[in-house]
Amino acid sequence: MKNYRLFNFIAIAVATFLLSSCLKDNDDQRIPRAIFTMVNGYADANAVIYYADGGSLQNPYYPLDFKSYSQVGLFTGARKIAISSEYNSVLLDTTITIKDSTIYTSFVYGSKSKPVQVITTDRINKDIKDTESGVRFFNLAEGTDQVTLQIGDQASPTEWSNRGKETQSSATAHQGFIAQKSGTYTIVAKDKAGKTIASRKDVKLAENYYYSLILIGKANDQKTPLYIGLVAQAAN
Repeated sequence: MKNYRLFNFIAIAVATFLLSSCLKDNDDQRIPRAIFTMVNGYADANAVIYYADGGSLQNPYYPLDFKSYSQVGLFTGARKIAISSEYNSVLLDTTITIKDSTIYTSFVYGSKSKPVQVITTDRINKDIKDTESGVRFFNLAEGTDQVTLQIGDQASPTEWSNRGKETQSSATAHQGFIAQKSGTYTIVAKDKAGKTIASRKDVKLAENYYYSLILIGKANDQKTPLYIGLVAQAAN
């Protein structure tokens, strides 16, 4: 039941968003067949706008800010997902097949010279207990290599050790959620020498919920320093 509670909560939020916006996929007579989460880790613009088949998934006057995320509903079929910067400069696009009753997340990151988008399919992990949270980690930061993430004093899973900057292949390989004890923690990212390069205090991981922890920003940069983001995820 835990995944259904989370799915229903996100679905209600998505429905509310759709009813208050002017998205191409907004149709009062139809129900969106999938949930699509958009995560902005692109540090070279203040904000981005997502499009599906040319229709914006954010109000152009209220784009998706850096360090933020949003969820919408998408109909099924082949959908061209494009992302532009706040100045209408198209960063990249890709076509994916949206399947019925499936949950996806798009992460945009990289730099002006090489923007990157990876898309995950978000599934529950049936081995996660009621006292645990489902967590995964993606290294989306610029200028980092072999990053290891640790939650409190819990041992870092092998999958979270020595992670390079993500590609679609690595993101797909690590899109599964790993069981972690629920609670409130300090989360630390370390480089290959064991030096702390980013940390975040008082991160709450609620029981029966799923999360992505993401390292974004740029190493040794004052404007957009390395930052550990927390994305609440739906999964089914």
